[in-house]
Amino acid sequence: MTAAWHGRVYGKGPAGPVALDARTGTDMPTKPEAAPFLVNEFVGLTLSEGTLYSLPTGG
Repeated sequence: MTAAWHGRVYGKGPAGPVALDARTGTDMPTKPEAAPFLVNEFVGLTLSEGTLYSLPTGG
């Protein structure tokens, strides 16, 4: 687990980043581009090789 926000849990797995429903543990319908370490209603922040990236969050 890297972050959680409003019922969604983000993390990294063998196949890449994942987003799970916090209540059921099932995969969310949209696969995230990255596993953010900080999330709010607008963006998720992720760090890759020393570069900070912000990605829009989705419903």
